[in-house]
Amino acid sequence: MNKLMIISILIPVIFFTVVLGMIFIPVKRENHLDSLNFNVLETQPIGDTGCIDSQYIARDGKALFYRIFVGDTQRVFVLLHGSATEGRYLLPLASQLHQQLGATVVVPDLRGHGRSMLSHPGDIDYIGQYEHDLADLHQQLAEEYPDAKLILVGHSSGGGLAVKYAGNAKGRQAQEVMTDKAQYLSPSFDAYVLLAPYLGHDAPTVRQNSGGWVQVSVRRIIGLSLLNRLGIHSLNDTPILFFNRPQFLSDSLQLNHYSYRLNVSFSPSNYHTELQQNTQPMLLLVGENDEAFYADKFHDVMQRSAPQATVYILPNVQHLNLPNAPATIEKIVSWLQ
Repeated sequence: MNKLMIISILIPVIFFTVVLGMIFIPVKRENHLDSLNFNVLETQPIGDTGCIDSQYIARDGKALFYRIFVGDTQRVFVLLHGSATEGRYLLPLASQLHQQLGATVVVPDLRGHGRSMLSHPGDIDYIGQYEHDLADLHQQLAEEYPDAKLILVGHSSGGGLAVKYAGNAKGRQAQEVMTDKAQYLSPSFDAYVLLAPYLGHDAPTVRQNSGGWVQVSVRRIIGLSLLNRLGIHSLNDTPILFFNRPQFLSDSLQLNHYSYRLNVSFSPSNYHTELQQNTQPMLLLVGENDEAFYADKFHDVMQRSAPQATVYILPNVQHLNLPNAPATIEKIVSWLQ
């Protein structure tokens, strides 16, 4: 066996040994003392407001949970929650949109979260599945409310998913395809409202580790990214994000980690391009005292990437109380009118 043959064998062996080591070495959890201010969250029930539990059937046949305030057929809002949680904390905003505008408001638990956790908490089935789930929900709502304007609202990571969906609507194809149905087109919403959106790890708006809320395993992300470039997707269920949640907010509907494929599907892949590709009206709101993002940098980002967007920085508002701040509903209502 000559040297060239030995080298040709050794190189892939060394490559895969290094990459698999990056993926499989356990992650040492870190507890950040500085994190988001969870004390501002609405944790009390909002009372009997007519909210109904329901579900829709996604293209893979799975039933995904949502809550709905049934109102008129002129506007239908879909509210997307942030990372590692579910839709309950958005119910006060949903209730206000319903009461002040008479609108129908849908608050889904995204796949892998809350009551749409199914059998894979913190995971989904393939990269791109969230956009397909949103397209399926859009299709159902468009059929039920054919004359309505459909408006997608996303907070934090939910805002990032709204950016991703808006930029890739009308035909994005999944990188991992389960069935022929996974190639259905994704229709655009009529407008988008971004509440302190996560624009991706490389965005100038993002503080390190999102203000201490998230622990990121960079080595696992690098290793899995390399395997995906080679067409190897079998390890995409590996956890790569870990969350620092206070004990008083922990329950069976909250998540401790995200898999690689869930995280890739939740986050914008290129915020600049995806913002540019969206031509629909867009409103962005962020709190002046946001602990996860640099509020003052959103103006420049949106001016470069989405000049049609309206941007407001709300005084004395933090990251987690932004959806329920009185100024938030005020700005949304005035923007729509």
